[in-house]
Amino acid sequence: MKKVVFLTFCLWAMAGIGMAQDIYTCGSFVDAFGQKGAGVFKNEEIIFSKTENGKDLYSSAMAIDTLTGDIYWSSNSNPTNSIADGYGCVMKNDEVVLDNVIGTRINDISFDGNDIYSAGYANDVYQSIATVWKNGETLPLYTFDQGKRSEVLGIVAVDGVVYACGYYSDGLDYGCVWRNGDLYAFYPNKQVTTITYYEGEIYYLVEDFSSIIYQGDHEYCTIHTNSSYTVDTYDLEIANGDFYVVGFMGFNDCCLWKNCDILYLHAYARDADFMACQFYDQSIYYVGWDWEDHGLVFKDGEQIGSTKYQYYYDVCVRPNPLATEEANAQKITIYPNPAQDNIVIKGADKGDLVRIYSATGQLVMTTMAEPDKEIEISNLPSGLYMIRCGGQVSRFLKE
Repeated sequence: MKKVVFLTFCLWAMAGIGMAQDIYTCGSFVDAFGQKGAGVFKNEEIIFSKTENGKDLYSSAMAIDTLTGDIYWSSNSNPTNSIADGYGCVMKNDEVVLDNVIGTRINDISFDGNDIYSAGYANDVYQSIATVWKNGETLPLYTFDQGKRSEVLGIVAVDGVVYACGYYSDGLDYGCVWRNGDLYAFYPNKQVTTITYYEGEIYYLVEDFSSIIYQGDHEYCTIHTNSSYTVDTYDLEIANGDFYVVGFMGFNDCCLWKNCDILYLHAYARDADFMACQFYDQSIYYVGWDWEDHGLVFKDGEQIGSTKYQYYYDVCVRPNPLATEEANAQKITIYPNPAQDNIVIKGADKGDLVRIYSATGQLVMTTMAEPDKEIEISNLPSGLYMIRCGGQVSRFLKE
């Protein structure tokens, strides 16, 4: 386990990130007993988790409240014998806030003001039924014949208008888009996998063997491939007028497309999936997992994270407040650097509070500054640390 953690740290450090911004992902992990739990990860370290005896859990969606920093995320249990015994709920940090009933699944989450919308399916005595919840209460939604499976895969709520997408199946799939519960668009022999809102318009992905971006109810562009293989696409991000899509084609080629052309292609020996992407600070981040059970994090085509037995379904990138302060502050001097047992802070004033943070932003030590005072760090694990002292910031490496 120590080797896996060290490998993850080295990848973040070599990429020069993990300090300027924090990368949050949600998905699943394998615990010490071989069972999957649902979790939220910050720079690949678990910060919130949910487990259940005898059931595998996973999280497929997350949303961060930019005002409070609270993280809302889904937790779903995989059905064991039938759809009816699966279970979905919405978490706020480490607490259940929207507790659904047996037979539900949460596929996506969206904020609109103070309201939390979640979407997926609820089970009746016949089959799963596409469902949208507002603050835990079921909203009216056009559904189809009783006994036919339907499911909401994506949702976006803007100024009180709620758009959802998914499918209905009677043996063949029919892609669906809903607006405030009414059927807005319908696509025979297809699914609508994700939906987003950009500059007054909705955009969504419609796919069968190919994948097409729709603007409103008309085609915008078709995702290009370099083979005759089918395409599966999972997420759509729009930034600065550019369209980013992640997914895979064929069996082993995971892709990120920009404006429907392949921007980055990653070929794997066996199955892998890219599940979500987000544009942040002029870079595109995307996440997923590979067939060797590694959670994968990429930035602009380069792999910057890989952790064994983690699987990432969604991603949110946010600024790191410590890094912002570091960029604007005069740096104190730490020596020796790297260090093994003790460090001295040069440039600190007597009586200043010294706070030491790990690479993930966790406070690990506090003390008071004294001229030429040695601070013992022998008990800290090896890694990169940040020191804040008297409004100044610096880093050191513990060997």
